[in-house]
This record gives sequence, structure tokens and C-alpha cells, in this order.
Amino acid sequence: MTDAPSTTTGAPATEMLIQRLRWPLIAVSVTILIALSRLIINPRFYFTDDTERGSFGQWYALGEHLSQGRLPILNPSAWQGGNYFAEGQWGILSPVTWLIGLTAYISPDAALHVTVWKIAFLALFSAGMFLLARDMGASRPWAALAGVLAPAAGFTVYIDAASWSTGLFDACLFPLLWWALRRTVEHGKSPVPYVILSFTLVTIGYVFGVMVLVIILVESLVRHIVHRDGTRIIRTLLASAWGAAWTIVIYLPAIATAPVTERSSDPFANEHFLNADITDLLSAGSPLTTATIKSFWGDTTQGPLVYIAWLLPLIPLFLPIARDAVIRLLPVWIFGAVMLAFILAPSEMGALRWPLRMMPYVAIAVIIVLVVAATRAYPYRVTRARAWAAVAVIAATTYIGWVEEMWSWKSILVTFIAQLVLVAIFYLHATRARTRQVTVAVLLSIAITVGVAGAQMLQFRESPMPTVNAPTSTDELRSVLDEPRGDAIVVGNYYTGQNTPASWDERLMGNLWYLSETPVASVYTVLPFESFADDLCSDLRGLTCEDALDTLWSIDPDTGERVSDLMSISTIIAAKATYPDQPVVPDGWHVADDLDWNWYLQRDEELPSAGGVTWTGEGTAVTVTAQSDTSVTFSVDAVGSDPRVVLSRLPFPGYEVSAGSFADPVRDYLLTVDVTAAAGEEVTVRFLPPPFPVLAGSFVLAWLVLAGWLIVWRRDARRAR
Repeated sequence: MTDAPSTTTGAPATEMLIQRLRWPLIAVSVTILIALSRLIINPRFYFTDDTERGSFGQWYALGEHLSQGRLPILNPSAWQGGNYFAEGQWGILSPVTWLIGLTAYISPDAALHVTVWKIAFLALFSAGMFLLARDMGASRPWAALAGVLAPAAGFTVYIDAASWSTGLFDACLFPLLWWALRRTVEHGKSPVPYVILSFTLVTIGYVFGVMVLVIILVESLVRHIVHRDGTRIIRTLLASAWGAAWTIVIYLPAIATAPVTERSSDPFANEHFLNADITDLLSAGSPLTTATIKSFWGDTTQGPLVYIAWLLPLIPLFLPIARDAVIRLLPVWIFGAVMLAFILAPSEMGALRWPLRMMPYVAIAVIIVLVVAATRAYPYRVTRARAWAAVAVIAATTYIGWVEEMWSWKSILVTFIAQLVLVAIFYLHATRARTRQVTVAVLLSIAITVGVAGAQMLQFRESPMPTVNAPTSTDELRSVLDEPRGDAIVVGNYYTGQNTPASWDERLMGNLWYLSETPVASVYTVLPFESFADDLCSDLRGLTCEDALDTLWSIDPDTGERVSDLMSISTIIAAKATYPDQPVVPDGWHVADDLDWNWYLQRDEELPSAGGVTWTGEGTAVTVTAQSDTSVTFSVDAVGSDPRVVLSRLPFPGYEVSAGSFADPVRDYLLTVDVTAAAGEEVTVRFLPPPFPVLAGSFVLAWLVLAGWLIVWRRDARRAR
């Protein structure tokens, strides 16, 4: 008898839970299905370009450090790529990135590892879009469609998911973060979800994600100031203070480091590179066309980078949007307008380049407006006049798309016919179906989205971003230079031969060098150290010009030592594409291997890894007593006529010296200490991310803000009860 009540009350509760979860589960499941289907055509789809040469290698290195119980801050052997705090996207303080790194370190296959993580984030994107669309006024079915459409938008799929990992992670987190912000500011719920999500987004280290967070915080603050809503103003200020404190911790080191890097001279200009114009945006509803986006491959990029959703040209069916919905969508209108202005902005705005990377956020705003409009209009407000309006929009955008890219006329024609058919289907269904109109319409839309994704993959089988066809087996990657002979550097165009599997037995590329047992200087960086890059004519990928080998073997006029010795380089890998004839090696070096793609040149006597003392001035003598990646301690035994001590380190901002002073860097990029005032003393040269006192203060402030916020929230919650 006592069991009966729980049975009767349990069944409705279970049914309610199923009803609440049904649509978001459909959205997430379909998103995963679409993401997995891309692997059928291209198993390496998510292992391209910056993921292949950049992200995986740095995740692997981070995981290796974490497995040994330490956080990497500085790596002198990586030279211009070794300032990890300034690099930002290493995610040094991000627990999510730590987990990605630890799994990368133990993963047997690099492509499998990145694919699993990227699809997981796309699933999170879907769930976040569902919650955000619901909060903005969409019904469950239409919110589920938003959760399917947003992760399938063109830039997200073909650039972020395929290559720019941190861009993907931030875009995928953003809808959930925005929902969490509204949950705590607008509805007075616990700030904990927002705190966790905003911390995660900021610490991932992708500055554009922080920019969109700032936009929604400013919008929230201004809106509540206008409404004179004191409680929500305080909540927004607390949310902003938390995010601002962590932004200082994560991004200030890069700003402080920028003056010595090539970022200091980034121009303000419009080269029409990875930005859009108005006519490009008229292709946002066409999944099979490319628009005219200029990028690395010329005036047109072979990918649907401005595509948002196939349903977009059908929006006249759902217009006009009710006034109360327009008001409720005010944050979305403002956010979308700012994002639209950004992608139309100049291609280079100092350190901020390539504004088209904001396209996923434009898609988020547009899709939310679309599903809220559909919620309020479908099926009851769909009329013949609105159907003809949709036909007119489709015709206009098709014509402009054809003018922009006449060579794609077949794809444009197919899209035009398909959208006309869909207008007819939606109109007939809305006006003639008697029951379950919304469910059927949304399920049909989801099915069409799956079909569109399949058609896209048949036409655009891979990202327009380049692949170097690196091996995906981590064992194979680790086998390159697995018997280290001191620090190494690569010179010349060592990317030649990337499509020949055997060439990977001889060299790696970019951050994949982190998988080698040999410390290699030629890693990827977003902050090339200007004087170092100029001297070795190297780029951010580690490629150098032909003169780099001569520079390494040249005698520095200031010290009388070889540049390679001042850098503590013991192995040079010279690409045969640049050096077809065997290089003439200087005394103390020999040709260790003559391989198919590279010359292996080694010093007869191996030098210690970079970071230590490599030269002292005439009459000056020091003894190194301790050395780590971030510090060197030496005793000054004698001070001669030249009191300088040169270390094989780049003089990044953040170095301090306990005695003596810093002198002008030798060759403008070798850290140099003047020990004139340190005779007989012990000198410690130590690096901390700059400006460290400010970073430490911001770190403490963040936790104080959180403590205060939780106290305020609990007080308000008690009052509400």
C-alpha cells in the first residue's frame, strides 16, 4: 500500500523529465552524427593546419609537463616559441586544456585525440544553443533546431573545427556562457555556472572569445543602467570584475611582451583578407557557395565560410516578429550588430587580424533570431504573401550570389531550386496540416540540415586550410630525433616533401617537434621575437631563408664566438630543398647523416641545452651553480675589462637580476648581464611572466570577487525565500 503513491507520482515526473530532455538530446545527437559523418569522407578532417602543426604538439608538451608535476612557463630551448604565458593559447592556467594535454600525452593517435575533443565541444555548442534560444523565447522544438544549425555553420565547420582549435572551443562555450550569465544576472540564480564557464573561456587563451564576453557584459550593464535596475547592475559588475581579473592574468603577459615581437609593428590596414563585404553576406543562406572571401589562396576561398543556415532565406515566412519578442531579443540584436560590424571591419587592426573569425558569433545571433521568430509565427501566421516574400528573397540572393561567383552556377542553381521547394513545403504544411505542425516542421528541418551537411562534404571534402599530412601515430612522431644530441634547429624550407610519408622519418613540423626527444628551436609561435627572427630570417612556423645556416656558423663580432655556440645549438637539420649540395661544415662540426630530405649536421662536442651561460667578457669569470628553465644562478669569480655575461636566452620582458644589471643584448636577442657591481657575489637571473605583481594582484582579486559575489547571492537568495 505504501508503494502506490510513489508509483503514481514517479511516472509523471519521469515523463516530464523525458519531455524536457527529448529535444536537447535530439539536437546534441544529430550534431554528433553530422560531425562524425565528416570522417567517412575525410578521416583527418579535424586534424588540419594549426591543429596539425600547432595545437596537438603543444597539448602533448603540456601533458608531458603536467605528468611530471609542473606547469611550463618558459622553455629557453624553444627560443621565440618558448614563452608559454605570453603565447596565451597554451592554456597554462586552464584545467580544461590540462585535461586535453594529459589525454594528448597518452593518446596513441593524434587525429583520433583531436577529433574526440572537437566533437565533444560541438556537442556542448549544441546544448548551449538550445538553452540560450530557450531563454531568449524559442520553443523547445525550434531551440533544438538552433542547436543543430549553429554547430553546422560554415566557418565553424571548415575553419575552427578543422584547424583553429581555440577558436572552436571559445565559440562552442559561448552560448552556454551567455545563458549562464543571463541565468545569474537576469534571474538571480547561482553564479557558479557562469564563474566556471567564463573562467574556462578566458583561460583557453583565445583573445577573440574574451572580446565577445566583454560585449555581452557591457550590453548587460548599459541596459540595466538605463532601466535603473540596481540589483542587476551589481550582478553584472561582479560578473565583469571576475572576468576582468582573469583577463589581466591571462593576457597582460602577451601585451607586455609584444614590444619585442613582430606584433609591435602590426599595421592598421584593409587588405580585404579574411573579412567580408555586404554582398558576401548574402551567401549566408547558401551552403554550397563560397562567396568572395580573400585568404591565403587568393581572392576566393574554397569553403562556405559565410554560410549560416539554409533556412535563412525563408525568414520572411516568420515576419514580422512580435514587439515583445523584439524587446526580449534586444541583447541579441546588439550583439549581432557588433559582430557584423567586426566581420566587415578592416582585415588588420593592429594585433587583431582577420575579422571573419567572428563569423560563428554572427551565426549564433542570426539563428537565435530565426528560431524565436519561427516560434512566434509558425504555423499560424504563415501566409501566401509571406511565402512570396521568401521567394523574392531567395531570387535576389541567388542573383547576387551568381554575379559574385559565376563559376559556381551549378551549385547556386541547385540551392535556388531546393530553397523554392522548401518554401512550398513549409507553406503547404503550415496551411494544411492539422496537428503536430511544429514537431513535423522542426524534424523536417533537422533532416534537411543533415542532408545539407552531407552535400557540403561532397563538394568541400576538406577545410581550405592546408594540411601537411603528418603521421597521426604518436609513436611514429616520437621516433624522429629520438636520440638527442643537444639542442637542435632546422634551417631552410623543411616543409618540402610533406606529402611523401617517408619524409616524416627525417623531420617534424611546427609544434610536432615537441614529440621528439630532442629539444628543437623551430616550433610554432604567435609572437615572433623580432630581432631573432630578423637575424635568422625565420617565420612563425620555424621556416628560415637560406642565409640562416651561414648566420648560425658565422662569428659574432662582439664576442668572437659562433652564433650557434652562443645559442647552445648542437644539431642543425638543413633541408635539401634549400641546400641541395652538402654544406661545408666549420671546425668542430661534422655531417652526421646524409638523408633523402635533410642533412643532419652535428657538433663534435655536444653543448648543454639552452638557458645557461655561453660567453663571458675578457677577464670575467663566472661559475654556474644552479639552472632551470626560468632561472640561472652563477657566482662571479672575476670581473674583467668586459664585465658582460651572455646567456642562451631571449631577453623577454619579465627577467630580473638579483645583482648587477642587464646590458644591451648581444645581437639584440641574447640576454646579457653586466656584472660590474657584482664582483664576488652570487647572481640570479630569474624570469616571471610580466608584470608579475599585477598578475598576482589580479589573481587574488578574482577570488575575492568570487567570495563577495557568493555572499551577496546567498543573502539575496535568503531574502527571496
